[in-house]
Amino acid sequence: MSLPTPDALRAAASRLPRLPSAPTSSGPVAVAVSGGADSVYLLCGLWADEALRPRLRVLHFDHRVRGEVSADDARFVAALCAALDVPCALGSREGQGAASEAELRAARDAFFASQRQALGCDLLCTAHHLDDVVENALLRLARGAGLAGLAAPRALQEFRDGHRRWRPLIEAGITKSALLGELRGVGIPWREDASNSLPIAARNRVRAWLADGGDAALGLGYAEGFARSARIVGEAQEALATWARELGCVVSSAGLMPVGPLKGRPEALAQECLREFLHRHGIIDPSPLSLRPLTAALVAGDEAQSAVRGVVVRVKGGELSVLTEVPSFGSAERRLRIGSADDECGLLAEVVDVDASLWASLSRGDISPAREVYVVAPPTTLTWRGRRAGDRYQPLGSPGSAKLSDLLINRKIPAEQREALPVVLSAGSILWVPGVPPASFARVEGPARGALRLTWLGLCLG
Repeated sequence: MSLPTPDALRAAASRLPRLPSAPTSSGPVAVAVSGGADSVYLLCGLWADEALRPRLRVLHFDHRVRGEVSADDARFVAALCAALDVPCALGSREGQGAASEAELRAARDAFFASQRQALGCDLLCTAHHLDDVVENALLRLARGAGLAGLAAPRALQEFRDGHRRWRPLIEAGITKSALLGELRGVGIPWREDASNSLPIAARNRVRAWLADGGDAALGLGYAEGFARSARIVGEAQEALATWARELGCVVSSAGLMPVGPLKGRPEALAQECLREFLHRHGIIDPSPLSLRPLTAALVAGDEAQSAVRGVVVRVKGGELSVLTEVPSFGSAERRLRIGSADDECGLLAEVVDVDASLWASLSRGDISPAREVYVVAPPTTLTWRGRRAGDRYQPLGSPGSAKLSDLLINRKIPAEQREALPVVLSAGSILWVPGVPPASFARVEGPARGALRLTWLGLCLG
């Protein structure tokens, strides 16, 4: 896809509607640009502000998921920035091929952080718009998210490391259809990511569902309504967070939170304190079931403990803490739920489709079994338990069975972590243990519908 001449591109960008003024900041302003329509519109809209223009610095990250197509995206962004005379930094993931959304986000955020530090930049602009607010709200509501989750993505968000993320398209109330119309109207091209239309990801399915009848079902302008509700939810969450700080419920440098003042307070305040505490410990999106005993204990002034994403959280002596002892699951089998994470063991089992691209990545070994595997097994037969003496099975790629203990040692998984690994079974046979390959009998033979994706959300291996 060819760009207009630099003069034509700059003239086109100047005709775009003006975006809100940037928040007060010093130094350069970083702009995340993928090459898609959203980020191209964002960059050109910011560039049209003559006062802001000299401070813009573009950051492009190649996730290396789509092969040469991803490389073409990087070349397009570099050419776009050259035409606008905006400095551009390109980064890429070390690995290549398919990876989980969490892994891709972590790699991208690490690149952004390094560039912000190098640039001395405290403001990063991203191209989220009103449709992203709608999709986020629906997905988060479906899994019972709290106030902070329902308020995201916010127009302006502050992070603990001191940087802020500004989303001017949300602040301006711009929808996807509006920005596409503006780009077409002025003749600015962009790159299309074909994977955004595949029904594999839940967000893509929600997006297609809304496009097929969102206006008819929810009424014209529903995106603005979602955005208004998200702002109200965000204000409520901020009010609770301020109240918690005033009561002294703040995580200390030792990772503890005093919670005595929460006795007799509303559950919503206790839940906000729990959310903040868990977030500081890297525990994200816990299930309401795992938080229920903790919330009740905080409000009643009692003691309790609960497994949350495979980590034991305790309320004792007026403090919230994370137990450092590695839990042992025991040998009793428990049913593994499908579609929602099991907080006791830290496993997530989902029914997914393996398309040709994903199958190619699996065939190349791009996806490590440390945290994620794809298998073929009846979902109704899945159970899990702790390790038992003498456990053995035939892992994928092995000519015969082997002791599980030997496999874990060969993979250099620390001894203190081995007892905290759940053993997943299908009809009583070992299917997978995080850190080692899945069972040979459940291998995916090619592109398939209705495969199982098992994801380990617990402690970091190795």
